[in-house]
Amino acid sequence: MSDTSSHMRLPHPFLKSQFHIARHPDLLFTFVDLSYMHESPSHAHAIQIISNLTRHRGNSKLLVFNNRIVVPALVHAMSSHSVQSRTYACRSLQNLSQDKSCRQDLAITKELVGALVQRVSLAGDEEEKLAAVSTLKNLADEPTNLIPMTNTSECFATLMQVAHGQDGNTTETMQFLACDALATLSHWLRKIASSETIEPGPSADGVKVSKLMNPSLQVVTWSQWT
Repeated sequence: MSDTSSHMRLPHPFLKSQFHIARHPDLLFTFVDLSYMHESPSHAHAIQIISNLTRHRGNSKLLVFNNRIVVPALVHAMSSHSVQSRTYACRSLQNLSQDKSCRQDLAITKELVGALVQRVSLAGDEEEKLAAVSTLKNLADEPTNLIPMTNTSECFATLMQVAHGQDGNTTETMQFLACDALATLSHWLRKIASSETIEPGPSADGVKVSKLMNPSLQVVTWSQWT
C-alpha cells in the first residue's frame, strides 16, 4: 500500500498551486503534448507533472471529465521506452481511479485496461507493476466495469497469475491486491447470477463458517494529498 504520511502536511500554497495548474488549459495542453514525444528529454518530466496533479483529490474529475486529452495521453505513455514514464503514468491512473465517479469512464477509455494488463505482465520494475495492479484493483471496485474488464483479453488470467505470485517480482502486496480484485469481480458476478445471500453455517467441528470472502472495496492511491 502507498504511504501518504509524508505528504499529509504540505504547505497550503503548494497544494493550491497544484489545484490551479490543473485548471490552466494552456499549461495542461503543453504537458499533454510533451507526453506524446517519447524521444524528447521533456517527456518524462511532463508525465511526472501530470502525475503530481493527480495527487490532489480535487483534480480527479477535472482531469477525467473536463480535460479528455489527459487520460488518453496517460494510456499512450504506458507504451513509453522509459520505465520512469510508464510508472508515473500508471500512478496517475491509480490516483484517478480512487474517485468512484471516474472509474467507469476510465475503464471504457480505449485500450486503457489492456495497457494496464500489459504493464502487469511485462513490467520488470516493481513500482511500475504495483501501480498497474493497484489501478486494476480500483477499477474492479466499480460494478459496471465488470464488462470491459471481462472483455479485455488476459485481464482475469493476469490477475490470477499475480495472485499466485509465480514470478520473481511479485510481492505479497501485489498478491493481496490481485486477490482482492478477483474477489470483487467474482462478487459482482455472484450478484448478477443470484440475489440470494449466503448465511453462515455450521462446519464439521461445530464452528460457524463465515460468509464467502467479500471484497474490501478499499481504494489504493499513490502519495495523495487530502
